[in-house]
Amino acid sequence: MDGKDAELLEAAQAGSIQMARGIAGSGGSLLDITAVLERAPVGFAVVDAQMRFLYVNPAYLSVHGDPATSEHAGRMMNEVLPAAYTATVEPLIAEVLTSGAVHRDIEMSTEAGSATKQLLLNLFPLCDSEDDVIAAVIAVQDVTRSHEAAELEGLRLHAEWTDRLDRAHRAGGTGSWEIDLRNGRVEWSANLCRIAGVSQSPNSVDDVLALVHPEDVDVARATFTGLTAHTSTPEVEYRLCTPDGRVVVLSSIAEPVTDTTGTIVSLRGMCVDRTLRRSAEADKRAAVVRADRMTAELEDERQIVLQLQRALLPPSIPVVEGTDLAATYLPANISAGVGGDFFDAFPLPDGKLAIAVGDVIGHDVEAAVTMGRVRSAIRAYAMQNPLPDRVLRELNQLVCASGDMTMTTVFYGLYTPWDGSLCYANAGHPHPIVVRDGVAKAMPHRHGLLTGAVKHADYLPFETSLRPGDALVVYTDGLVEHRGEDIDTGTQALCAAVTAPHLPERLEDLVPAVIKAVAPEQGRDDICVLALRRRPG
Repeated sequence: MDGKDAELLEAAQAGSIQMARGIAGSGGSLLDITAVLERAPVGFAVVDAQMRFLYVNPAYLSVHGDPATSEHAGRMMNEVLPAAYTATVEPLIAEVLTSGAVHRDIEMSTEAGSATKQLLLNLFPLCDSEDDVIAAVIAVQDVTRSHEAAELEGLRLHAEWTDRLDRAHRAGGTGSWEIDLRNGRVEWSANLCRIAGVSQSPNSVDDVLALVHPEDVDVARATFTGLTAHTSTPEVEYRLCTPDGRVVVLSSIAEPVTDTTGTIVSLRGMCVDRTLRRSAEADKRAAVVRADRMTAELEDERQIVLQLQRALLPPSIPVVEGTDLAATYLPANISAGVGGDFFDAFPLPDGKLAIAVGDVIGHDVEAAVTMGRVRSAIRAYAMQNPLPDRVLRELNQLVCASGDMTMTTVFYGLYTPWDGSLCYANAGHPHPIVVRDGVAKAMPHRHGLLTGAVKHADYLPFETSLRPGDALVVYTDGLVEHRGEDIDTGTQALCAAVTAPHLPERLEDLVPAVIKAVAPEQGRDDICVLALRRRPG
């Protein structure tokens, strides 16, 4: 360890991030964030190239099951943390230190004391004033409870949809089955057991073949063999002999299931009772059952993604002195109902307030996932350098570089509460409204391309100032777009809705009043509205 590293370690052990970065050559006046990190609910640790802790906050110790009095600073990771944990994390740290890479949302489990915890890690570089990486920062959160809650919710949904599927099976005269080729175990649905006249599912393929009509055993056996070799037709008809002497005609639709290596690990299928109806009517009924099942599955997915989308939005609006804030998100009243509209407002270390409103193109799972990633990226970039043109430029490069992210419109602003100044940039988003002296007008600025359209797009920063009593209303296009009308007409209606005497005195009443007065009643898009007002006096 050279003299510079020794001084950096000594400063970090003293608990001063400011001192450590100063010794590393930052050459600037930095905010001392140690006190903030000491009280932060998220665990933070700083690690050097020798995998030695330079700084650890109490939350980091707590997450890993260590007492607050533990001394980690100056010690190697493998001295204080489990081997499995370090084996996963150290390669990521090495990549951060060598290339400046950022690793986001790494999920892993670890032993913490006598318990097993689920952790969410984010790793990023700590640089000096010359942008040289001098250490790696680990941010860690304990997400064990959320995993447990998700598992319980999954069990509840599984039980609910199993019951619904069984009722659908009864109504349509169908049943499902699955064969696990790894252990030979067979599982029939409750209604397939009813159709076959048995009280429980057969245990093996041989037990199933024992129920098959003797004349159809070869067909059933050949179907099973063909499915395991990808050569059998997906649909076959055969007869079952029930224990009470009846003969049931079944049409079975099956498919092989493969693992990540392409190996077939199981077979699954759906049976239709064609005993009484072997005609086109029976075929139509089976198609209806399959369609109902698919519709139910899509609705289940929509509800889950919608819950996820709401979870990704800010849980609360920050309280900022001298400033009123209000925001609302409303999903579309269409069957898809899952979109990418979002808002965010968060304070920065220097006391300024960052605000953002965006709209991811699309109304599906991909849009919801992109929304969460875009919102997280805006926060991360703002914490590094909150200037609006830089944040949007970095965000655009991220969206362009990510093949699984879709294009997004974003309005991002940096508000200074003590003097009302607002610096902002716009990536293809509708022009916000400013209300002054009871009159609302759209902000007359240019906006750049939406993020993800062009890799090297630039975004112009603009500046304005809110006077005491002025209000800023930022929204997504779902608020002002009406079928058969252009967006300018909707914008004019919005200005009229927030112009005196229609303007409510309380800001939290403004947002729902605007949505009620302006938003389309039917066929509308998702709507996000964020309002900010500088308090009089």
